[in-house]
Amino acid sequence: NCTGHGSCNYKLNQCQCDDGWGSPAESLHIRHRPSPSCDLRVCPLGKTWASLPSSATDAHSALAECADAGICDRDVGTCICFDGFRGRACEYRDIASSCARRCSGKGRCVATRYLEDRSDGLPLSAGGVEYEGEGVAWDGERIFSCVCDSSWSVGLGSGERQEAEWFGPDCSLRRCPSGDNPDTPVDETDCSGVMARGGRGTGSAGNICHHDCSGRGTCNHVNGTCDCFADFYGVACELNRLR
Repeated sequence: NCTGHGSCNYKLNQCQCDDGWGSPAESLHIRHRPSPSCDLRVCPLGKTWASLPSSATDAHSALAECADAGICDRDVGTCICFDGFRGRACEYRDIASSCARRCSGKGRCVATRYLEDRSDGLPLSAGGVEYEGEGVAWDGERIFSCVCDSSWSVGLGSGERQEAEWFGPDCSLRRCPSGDNPDTPVDETDCSGVMARGGRGTGSAGNICHHDCSGRGTCNHVNGTCDCFADFYGVACELNRLR
């Protein structure tokens, strides 16, 4: 009786399983039929992470159980995703599992294609990056990362800083107060014309470089406080006792 999950083709003496149990349509995308008697589940299908590009504009379009990024639990028909992947079919890539940790409560989980619309999306860019959706930029809505919070504006514009207050893959680290090094003739906080990390854009006039502890102390990135070197003091170690 095909375990109650299919119908018997008596001429061929084989079961034609229902959807979710290894149906003919599902069998096109799974490497091995789970069970000839339809007693094992099939897991959700997703665009595989493991296939090769088929053209200049088409990649990872073939379907596979758990998107080839997880193991199918055939008793219940659900995917057990590998680390860094999530979704019913493990179809989403979560950089460093940061989104699974909710960006430590200090950021937002954003799909790659939407980073172009944000002035604070890393790497900072002066523009010219476009995502046109699935089929052109295949990863646009499949790979996610954190955009970390900041108490100051982040970007390449005037009055914006090139670094966010919270940082790291999961936004768990905090930058220390910033200041200009009192021992140098240049202003280390001036990012006008300075290439941002990642090499995609430079700071415009009035753009600000973040300089932890003014370069005269060690930053504790756990709590965002400075441990100043000898003879320096202030929240950003910006003052010198010898002057």
